[in-house]
Amino acid sequence: MCGHKRQKGLLVLLPFILVAAERPTISAAPGLEGLQQRAELRLGQVGLDSPAVVTLGSVPDARTLVSDAEVAALTTDSFLLRARNESGRMLVVCAGRTRRAVGFAFYEFLQRLGFGFLHPLKPVIPKAATLRAFHLDVHETPRWSFRGTHYHTQHPLELTNFLNGYDALGSTDDRERWREAWAAWEDFLEWMLAQKQNYLEWMLLADRASDKVGFETSAERRDRLQLVVEAAHGLGLEVGVDVPLTLKQQHALNLLPRPSRDREENEAQVRERVRWLLSCGFDHLGTELGSTEFTRGLDALELTRLLNVTQEALGSSRLLVKNHCSTQQHAEGFQDPRPGKQGEALNFNYLNYFADAKIVSMPHTVQAYSLTDPAPTYGNANFSDLREWTAFLLQQGRPVVFYPETAYWVNYDISVPLFLAPLYASDRLEDADTLDAMPAAAPLLGQMNFESGWQWGYWLANSVQALVAWRRPRAGLTGAFRQLFRFLPTATRQALTELLLDFAAAQRQLLVEGRRGDGTRTQPAPGAGPGSATGIAYLQGSEGLSDLASLAARYLGEGAPQPDRLHFQELWRETPPASVRLLRLLGEGIAAAWPFSGGALRSARRAWFQEELWPLLRESNATFSALAARFAALVALPASPSHREVLQDLADSAQLLALRCSQVLTLYEYVALCAPGECLGRLAAGRAAIRCWSLPGPSALASSRWVSMERGWCWSGRGRCRLPTRTDTSGQRRPCSTGVGIRPSWSSRSPTRALVRSTIHWSWVSPVAEGRGRGGRSLWHRLRSPTDSGTQSYPRVWVLERSPPYPPQDPAWATKRTPRSLSCSDAAARGACGA
Repeated sequence: MCGHKRQKGLLVLLPFILVAAERPTISAAPGLEGLQQRAELRLGQVGLDSPAVVTLGSVPDARTLVSDAEVAALTTDSFLLRARNESGRMLVVCAGRTRRAVGFAFYEFLQRLGFGFLHPLKPVIPKAATLRAFHLDVHETPRWSFRGTHYHTQHPLELTNFLNGYDALGSTDDRERWREAWAAWEDFLEWMLAQKQNYLEWMLLADRASDKVGFETSAERRDRLQLVVEAAHGLGLEVGVDVPLTLKQQHALNLLPRPSRDREENEAQVRERVRWLLSCGFDHLGTELGSTEFTRGLDALELTRLLNVTQEALGSSRLLVKNHCSTQQHAEGFQDPRPGKQGEALNFNYLNYFADAKIVSMPHTVQAYSLTDPAPTYGNANFSDLREWTAFLLQQGRPVVFYPETAYWVNYDISVPLFLAPLYASDRLEDADTLDAMPAAAPLLGQMNFESGWQWGYWLANSVQALVAWRRPRAGLTGAFRQLFRFLPTATRQALTELLLDFAAAQRQLLVEGRRGDGTRTQPAPGAGPGSATGIAYLQGSEGLSDLASLAARYLGEGAPQPDRLHFQELWRETPPASVRLLRLLGEGIAAAWPFSGGALRSARRAWFQEELWPLLRESNATFSALAARFAALVALPASPSHREVLQDLADSAQLLALRCSQVLTLYEYVALCAPGECLGRLAAGRAAIRCWSLPGPSALASSRWVSMERGWCWSGRGRCRLPTRTDTSGQRRPCSTGVGIRPSWSSRSPTRALVRSTIHWSWVSPVAEGRGRGGRSLWHRLRSPTDSGTQSYPRVWVLERSPPYPPQDPAWATKRTPRSLSCSDAAARGACGA
């Protein structure tokens, strides 16, 4: 009996033993050792149902299916992927003229086996794959020749420390400790190949602390960067680095570290810095023009000359120059060359047009706006001028790389955090078609995507932009989502695609256009900019510099880096705060007439809230809560844990967006509709929304290796809604989101170790900290000096940290005092977590 049971157990295990035994033979051409190692790793993780030989590059077995003439006829990044049953074994041929083209073919093969490469640190790996009836004949050619990713290490991302030569603790002393992040770097390079990207760059930072300044251009840093670059080169990827000429914000390393009035001295500094960068192995160099996004820095003539010096020093390597979308800056002595604009001053961001014609221009859009959307940011109403500038460059035959983004840091979306990946994905698809439709004397080189990490589902938009740069998806955004999620079962993939399409449409309608379901467009608030009529203006975070810039834009005519909105205090107070009165005085003068005054302005704004903003916020809350709820049923569909993990990450991210909508709605209702001491139930509802963010639950993709690697970062908590957390000095995990968004405070002691130091003040943050709570008061708990080292994302700025308000009231008691006519507007706002 016992022997029978043992025999039965062996029979049950036999199929698994047989599957595991079918390990393929991998044959690689010389020079493809790095790809061969990844191939052995990945194919060793999946059970195959038949013997197979996988060839990488030009090896004898490959010529059975792909001739040398066929390979010679391929373009640089084109590839052939063929698979046939040859004499009882599967032969899979991955062929291309270059290392990376062979890699593109191999990862296309893996994805057809059921692998998925969306989150760089968390690939989807099937348990088993069927090869027995596999027949492939794939020939793919890229849409654009340049397909790049700019990994913005001026933000505290997963690999910021590593790519700058620092270890996870911000130290440079121990190379082996720095190498602890090596596996994550290899995973990122694998993602690049799987997404058919061919260029990767990041920002090099400079730590000017006295004990670190010698590391900036040291031999040790060069050695570490050489190792990083060589790993990418081993897979055929090109690598660049972004080093601005004089940019001072966010600890950028500069090409011109010490600007001088001596032209020869400036030139010598630039040439020396370029030589050091090339010695690190970088293929190309990116740069930026101003000293900040809002200031010019160098004289326009000198800057143009130094751009020419830089290109000459680079030789055949490319110099790529960002053409930022910011406004209100002009290049003295230069006129706009576009027909119809002769005589107008040139936008400073376009200055490289008058330098060496080989220099690549990179028109740069920001935030979740396409080239044709309304875009009330950086002084724009939309990006029409940048779009026209791009068209002009293409007509002139200039080299152009489009430079959009799939996340914006402080404090617009990914750092709040919000889930806008579907909207960003839609933008990238729309912009690609817009660009391809432009008449051009020379074709667009391609696209480089500005990304700020992979948390909160932002890996989705990063993957869509890469797909769009490789080819035009069939069936538009629908086809793009189907392609990316092809590893999912058909029913699940279809349901997820429909849900993401609904998200993208709702986000564009409510957040970008400010248009409600009945077609009504929200009108701007009295005395505020056009951004105040869009939903994103209210969901975005709140932070001292951005809020100050928003007010300055109203009264001084400068372009704020985010859409304007009506702030809480502007609905609450009859008399504007001193900061607003000062800005008005500077911008309009003493005799300036204001269309409203005191209580009249407040009354007008409250009336506007009820007629315009309130319906928009309520519809946003209802819409995104309903969309987030659809994920619950979707997550349960797939049987594979790795499939469920992908869906759970998106579901958690969608829930964050819904909760943010709920919280913002309740707070604005409280401020605009309630008298002091009333409607405390609304504050309890806002508090419940934040409490839901921090509830413990199953972790998703963000709970990945880099969390333990970068313990000080806040971007991967383990809550069900994955509230960002940090590890404090006692070793405890602490939430780091505020009621109105994260207020990052970056430490210049280590430029690559950006710690977010914020705490939850529950829903009491917004109304009380804005100076409206009865019994509470707005205290600027600490006002840092502009020269203090601890600042937020732009060094040398004022960071305002508010003191905690009074402890929250008991929710049950608070609800009793809520007037019936002003009860919370919907159940989701009263507590999406059942609070």
